[in-house]
Amino acid sequence: MHDSHCHIQDEPLMSNIADVIDLFVKNNGKHILVQGTDLVDFADAFSIAERFNKLYPRLIQTAIGLHPSYFQEITVDKGITDNLYEISQKAIDKYNKYFADKCNDISAIGETGLDYYGLDREEYTEELVEQFKEIQKISLRNQLRLAKRHMLPLSLHVRGDKSCVKDALRLIAEEGDGLLRGSFHSYTGDIGLVEDILDIGFCIGFNAIITYKSGQIVRDIIKKVPVDRILFETDAPFLPPQSVRKNKHIKEKFSQPYDVKEIIQTSADVLGMNPVYLEDNADDNYNRVFLS
Repeated sequence: MHDSHCHIQDEPLMSNIADVIDLFVKNNGKHILVQGTDLVDFADAFSIAERFNKLYPRLIQTAIGLHPSYFQEITVDKGITDNLYEISQKAIDKYNKYFADKCNDISAIGETGLDYYGLDREEYTEELVEQFKEIQKISLRNQLRLAKRHMLPLSLHVRGDKSCVKDALRLIAEEGDGLLRGSFHSYTGDIGLVEDILDIGFCIGFNAIITYKSGQIVRDIIKKVPVDRILFETDAPFLPPQSVRKNKHIKEKFSQPYDVKEIIQTSADVLGMNPVYLEDNADDNYNRVFLS
């Protein structure tokens, strides 16, 4: 069992980290890919990996990236609307320096990508939206180049309409020369573009959305993905599985790496597949993408 995308350095996981790890390991948990999303939480991700890999060798891999929404967080969310490109480029430059300093400890680049969904705000002008789209593309292109140069896999967040997915695919094609690999994490986009994602050599990560009543699109998507391209993830502490969401006795509802077990079982039910077979194959995929 693996968790190919989680934020274990976020609360409430961080305050209960030993219990969270122990539960995962005791249930055949083998690997966790911890995602850094901004310049603030990178250090926590590395600290967790260093601590627990001493106890369980190769349990935790660390990915660092600039989430596409980060550029809104450091500008307009703080009331800043001028010099967006300059401020964003400084953040990219800081990321590049941090990457260079920690390169030998990095297992993957992520969470990075494009997020046009988060730009659909009433208060955003069309010009502002286009600026952020361009900034996101600049950042993603930079991280794709780093991934290719250092032969690192990617954990991609691509959320938005069909144009968002197509823009991401185009950038991967332009920068990757067919050499990039990784996962389209929590893909809920156009089902007609699943084949394009697979054609460029990427896997698709499935999380607890597949357990939700509202998750039919994800159940449809997994049926389009061959077993050698399936990865499992939690996006913890976000997206608790349905068993947690509906449990009235659980006051604080969050996900954790252990919840991959329910995600695998639901996926196996959707596919009419033995869950052990599915888990073993998905683990092989994780090893090939993130550990080879």
